Formats: sequence, structure tokens, C-alpha cells
Amino acid sequence: MKWFKQLKQLFSTKHDDSSTDPANLEDDRLDISEREHLVQSIRLEPSIEANLKALKKMIGPSWDIPIRPLLLGTHRVPAAVVIIEGFSDKNQVAELTQALTVELLNSPLRDTPAESLPEAIVGRLLQSSKIDYADTLDGLWRLLTGGNTVILVDGYNRAIGCSSEGAVYRAIEEPSSETVMRGPRDGFIESIAENMSLVRRRLRTPNLWSERFIVGSLTKTQVAMLYIKGLAHEELIEELRQRISRIRIDGILGAGQIEEFIEDQPASLFPLVFQTERPDRAASMLLEGRIAIMIDGTPFVLCVPTEFSMLLHAPDDYYEKVPSGTILGSLRYLAFWSSILIPGAYTATLTFHQELIPTELLIKIIASREGVPFPVAVEVFLMEFVFELLREAGLRLPKAIGSAVTIVGALILGDAAINAGLVSPPVVIVVALTALSSFSTPTYSFSLAARLSRFVFVILGAVLGLFGVQFGFLLLLMFLTSLRSFGYPYFSPFGPLILSNMKDVLYRTWWWDMIRRPFPVGSREPIRQPPGRKPRPGLEKEEVEKREARRSE
Repeated sequence: MKWFKQLKQLFSTKHDDSSTDPANLEDDRLDISEREHLVQSIRLEPSIEANLKALKKMIGPSWDIPIRPLLLGTHRVPAAVVIIEGFSDKNQVAELTQALTVELLNSPLRDTPAESLPEAIVGRLLQSSKIDYADTLDGLWRLLTGGNTVILVDGYNRAIGCSSEGAVYRAIEEPSSETVMRGPRDGFIESIAENMSLVRRRLRTPNLWSERFIVGSLTKTQVAMLYIKGLAHEELIEELRQRISRIRIDGILGAGQIEEFIEDQPASLFPLVFQTERPDRAASMLLEGRIAIMIDGTPFVLCVPTEFSMLLHAPDDYYEKVPSGTILGSLRYLAFWSSILIPGAYTATLTFHQELIPTELLIKIIASREGVPFPVAVEVFLMEFVFELLREAGLRLPKAIGSAVTIVGALILGDAAINAGLVSPPVVIVVALTALSSFSTPTYSFSLAARLSRFVFVILGAVLGLFGVQFGFLLLLMFLTSLRSFGYPYFSPFGPLILSNMKDVLYRTWWWDMIRRPFPVGSREPIRQPPGRKPRPGLEKEEVEKREARRSE
């Protein structure tokens, strides 16, 4: 066994070469972690030849990173311009190159000595809106991936990054998953800079702070944390900052990965982090004292902490009249719970509690089930499975044929199953009603949790009857009450009961009546607006006195 341990130690030993020689980058024995460590440790030198050689060793045969050599000024100082194609705007790069060559020769800076040329160029020649510096090879690469044009000058041991971002993104358009009739039509896109601007256009306060993190050792994904300073609780900010900083992974490609790293209870079916593609919803969350998380490369913005009631709100609730919003919101609550309980209640009633069904209706149901070889629970399971299969197929197929396949498939399969005697017509009605109820849930991940939960209630109803359905419902309420999102109660304001928050949950009140922010998220600055904003006919007493004073003058 001694030789085996020695062999294992030999193969597991890293090439712990403390040298920062760029030539080590050509060593094929280095794995990715060693290469990353080496790149971070290599510092730029005054020699542009050495820096370009290190850069070429780092990027290898990559063809999309052009390096253009230049000679600056009358002293012919060697320099180079480096970009990543697709990250930088070609017109801006061309203007920058012209400024370093033609304009420099025609300016008083042309005779500047080599040792003072970089500072002179940055201070008096470059017109870029943002200039950054890097003194390591890793910092140079961060400038390139940030959309900067990097300038290297001989005799200067720092890289100069000029902002020239020109990546191509899709146009800002209305999110397909959160459409509204009267609200704004813009939505987040895959650019974190554009997404930041969409939020800042709605919240123009300087107290909207943002913190940036680089997550993923290979993807170097930008993650931004947005909050209103003085409104969001400092403990919440510090907790989220710690959870994001604790992420150690090779790559982050979407919001779902960040969500799994920061949520309180990963095993929960119900989403503990709110996702939105709408800037107005993200801004409203920030105004309540919550925190938004943006990830570069995805149009979904995460908002924490999350409450159960947030997932049942639709954007239209706040753009329509109060009575309409209240009725539609209540209908949505009823539909959500119906999508969970109806199949199980139907199975329990028809299996154990036929006396609860009116006699005439019971006779019709029994007659329709004549010849069906399966119990009620198997019927419901079979039809629910078929419907979930059709819905998944409709989501994955191209949009042009997805909806058609779902509708035609449901009609054909439902009719064929009834004619074949596999299921009864009442089961098809129950499954269709359940599907319609689940479609009314505005958040996809939330409706998915309801879809999976209903199978558990079917089993409880088939085994224990309505007692099992009631028992399961109580267990579900207890589970929801026990959930926490960043330490805040998930089932608030129902558990714990907070009556002041009911104005925006079970019913919607007028904006002038929403004086306080939701508790406990907005408890740091609870007053949203002063009272007495209700519209009244006629002029106020103060306005009448001001008018009379102006007339007397």
C-alpha cells in the first residue's frame, strides 16, 4: 500500500511553482485553478514587449482578441491597442486609434518625453467618458471583458482602459411573462448596465446605492446589489452581501444559480426569492425596503426578502381601478388554492363521502363512470399526468406550433380517453378547472409549486378522505408559516398576522390610503406619505387664503 500512497500523492501534487514568470503559462501540466492563480499573480512590467508576450501566452491562439501595435509621437514610443471583438464598439476604437496617431502628431503633445507620455495622453488627449487602470495581467483581462479598449505604452507598467462598450443586445421590449394592459412596456434585457439605467430612470434619488460583485472563477459574472440607503435594513444588506460573497463556483450563467446559493431553505417547493423582468416592479420592491439583485447576461432580477402574497400579485393590480384590482386579486387567491385542493377534494368526496354530493348529481357521476376500470384516484392521476405532459410540450415546442399542439392534443386525448372508457367526463372537467386555476397564478415558479403539491393532496384524499385533505392543508399552512426569506416571515401578513399589511394583500386600497410601508420590511422608515391625501372637491382652505391674499395685493 505504500507505493499506492506515493503514486496517489504524486498525481495529486499541484505544480506549486511560486514563480510569476509568464512563461509558465505555456506549461500544459497546469490545471485551471493553477492557471487562474498564476494570471492573478503576474504584474505588468515597464516593457511593452514583455507585457504583450505575457498577454499572448495567456490568451493562446484566440483570434477574436486583436492587438494593434502603434508608434506614438515624434519619439516613436512603442504602444499597442487591445480589444475583444464584440465587446467594444468598432467606431469608438477607430476614433481612439486615430487620436493616438494622427491627432497626437498634430497636437502640442507630440514632443512629450516617453516617461510622461501616458499621463499626458490620459489627461489631455483621450475623450473617453471613463478611464480605468490595471497593473496585473488579471486586471488587464478584466478591463477587456468589461468592454474597454486597453492601451499599453512602453515604459509604463500599467494598462490604460478606455470605455468603449459596444456589445450587441436585444432591444428593450415588454416581457412576455408579465404583460400588462395599462402599465409600462419596457423590460429588463441581458445587459446589467442597461438594467441599472432602467431602474435609475424610475428612482432618481442619489440614495439608490449599488454594490458590484464578480462571481464565478471562469465566467467572471457581474452581480449587482441595489438598495435604497436609509430605507433597507442594514442587517438585511449585510446578510445578502455575505451570502453573495460566500459563493465559490467556476461559473454563473443565470439568476437561478444565484437564487439557489442565497435562499434560506433550498428544499422548499415554494420560491423564496422573487423574480421579475419588469423595472417598475423592481422599483416598487426597492421602495418597500427590499433589495434587488441583477446578474449580467440574464433579464431576470431577483428581489429579497420575498413574501407569499407578492407571488400572487400581478402588475395590472396597481394600474387598474381599486375595485377591479381587489376583485381580480381575490379571484387569484381563490384560484391558487383551488388548483391545489380541487383534485384531492374530488377524489376524497367520490371515494369516501358520497353523501355530500346531491343525489341527482351523484347518480349522473356514477352513470358516467360505468365501465371505467380504474379507481377515481387513478383517473385523476392519469389525466393530471397527461395534462402536465401537454403543458410541458407546449412550452418546449416553437411558439408557432406550441399552443396549437397543446389545445388540439388536449381536445383529442380528452375525447379519446372518454370514448375508450379510460376516464369519466367529470374527471376531465375537474382537471380542466384545475388547469384554468393554475393558469391564473402570475408567477411561473409559484404555479409550479402548486402543480406539484396537488398530487400529494390527491394521495391524501384517496387514502384518508376529506380528513386527509384537511390535514394536508393544515400541514401546508404550518410549513408556509415556518418558512423564512432572509429571516423575514414568508407567510406574512397571515402568519404572523399583521392587520396593517392587509391593505395590499386580501384587498387593494387606494394609493392615498397606503400611508405606511409593509411591516417588517419597511419598518426602518415606515411612513410612505403624510395622511390626508384623499381627493376632495373644492379648494383647500390654505389655497383659498393664498388666493385672497394675492387679490388684496
